[in-house]
This record gives sequence, C-alpha cells and structure tokens, in this order.
Amino acid sequence: LGHANYCAVYDLARSGNAVGMPVNLSAVPPKCDHCILGKQTRTAVPRVREGKRAVRKLEIIHVDLMEHPDTVSAASNKYVMDIIDDFSSYAWAIPLAAKSDAFPALKAWALAR
Repeated sequence: LGHANYCAVYDLARSGNAVGMPVNLSAVPPKCDHCILGKQTRTAVPRVREGKRAVRKLEIIHVDLMEHPDTVSAASNKYVMDIIDDFSSYAWAIPLAAKSDAFPALKAWALAR
C-alpha cells in the first residue's frame, strides 16, 4: 500500500521509540517515484473548443491507436484503435493484433458505415 513517512520514522528513531529497528539517521531519504507522481496535478481539459465542430454524423472522426504491451487479450490482440465521431461523440473500440492491421480495419470500419 505504500511506505511510512520518512520524517515520522526519523522522529521515532531520534526519540528512542524505534527499539530494535535499525534506522540510519545520516542517510538522505530516497526519492519515491510513485509519491512524486501522486503529488503532480493535471491540467484541466479546456472548455473552449478549438476548430470547427462537425455539423453532421461522421463528417469528422478522431482516431487513436494504443498499444497495451503488458496486456494481451484472449484473442491475442495487443492494440486498440479508438474511433470517435466529432458530431455525436460516439466511440468505437476496435481490437487489433498488430499495428499493421490498423489501416485495413479503419478502411473496413469506414465501408461498413
């Protein structure tokens, strides 16, 4: 779940309450990457839209191809292609086994519409 606060452990050692627990008071505590990432803040998505919005279905689509290197589906798919319609915000997720399958899958998706 995590680790104890280093300052609290040092205070315990200095006050003599950490009996039997070796604590090196001269060492600088190591930096914890997870703690640093957890304290970072994200910038909000701007509410003001940039560019022209589509006025009819499938006039503008946004495509994102993602790889999940540590996760492989039961059908051996390692990639996911997300397609989002700009007008309706409807989204499709198409699983892909290889990156080279993206264009044929997008072409098949477009012909099916």
